[in-house]
Amino acid sequence: MRNNNYLSKYVQLFFEDHLICKRNMSRCTIQSYRDALKLFLKFASEQTKKPVVRLKVTDIKDSIVLDFLSHIENIRGNSIQTRNQRLTSLRQFFEFVSLQDPFLSEYCRKIIDIPSKRGAVLPEIAYLEKEELQALFDAVDNKTKLGRRDHALLLFMYNTGARVQETVDLRPSWISFSDPYMVEIIGKGRKRRTCPIWDKTARRLKQVLLEQDWVVGTDTPVFLNRSGQPLGRFGISSIIRKYCKKAANTVPSLKNKKVTPHTFRHTTAMHLLKSGVEINVIRSWLGHAYLKTTHRYVEIDLDIKREALKSCEMENGRFEIPSWQANSGILGWLESL
Repeated sequence: MRNNNYLSKYVQLFFEDHLICKRNMSRCTIQSYRDALKLFLKFASEQTKKPVVRLKVTDIKDSIVLDFLSHIENIRGNSIQTRNQRLTSLRQFFEFVSLQDPFLSEYCRKIIDIPSKRGAVLPEIAYLEKEELQALFDAVDNKTKLGRRDHALLLFMYNTGARVQETVDLRPSWISFSDPYMVEIIGKGRKRRTCPIWDKTARRLKQVLLEQDWVVGTDTPVFLNRSGQPLGRFGISSIIRKYCKKAANTVPSLKNKKVTPHTFRHTTAMHLLKSGVEINVIRSWLGHAYLKTTHRYVEIDLDIKREALKSCEMENGRFEIPSWQANSGILGWLESL
């Protein structure tokens, strides 16, 4: 057996050559692998009494991996789902190691063969009812520059169902500001999808860009903070929490809800479904890889079946959240793809 099978060598190759160059993984996916390996290497170092830089592949027994999985579940309080995600990252890493050096295949195989744990519970789907969503929009002060930015941000997230990282990454060149209004979104695995947007959404986004002194042809992020720097995931979460807290004064049910950027994504899906939009169209809209992911929305509330043909258009004197079916061209356009 070779004596130079240090883990550190394979870790660097795994990220730089395999994940980034060959598989072109997204930044969020790479960070997930990074977190899993950081936790594991620290744990393995403590168990073997060796510094991380001296750890070898042959030091990593399947028993250490099993102890690590037990540790993150019982000591760190991670869910079974998170435990299985960490295991998947380790399997991928050790499978890569085995391909790099066949002499290590038997060591790696024992880890690769560790089964996922059954009983994982998917996170609860929390979404906003129409009056709750309206209260959030009403809480925004459109008289200020930052207020108009926040209004455009919330409207874009609800209109498209974009993930928070997809919102952070949004560039002006991805938006069509002429009819038919649409936006290109780069999602997980760098997969691209095109989503129609309301004319109101397009106008708001263009207004934000002009107020930020955007120069046509430049492609900086659409949403910037007070300092003119790209708005990050934490910044978007803070904005949503701020308006949720304010809106709770008029709609008390918001006090009992943890509203996150992903809540907007769930809200988009639920409102589309309740408006009678076909589930495969919703899958394409949200960029789900598998239909079973989208199908979860069907299962969470029996009222969906009762209200499937109702419109979600709000009728009041305030800003009305546009109906998903207000523009008949949207669904026809999607079905033509």
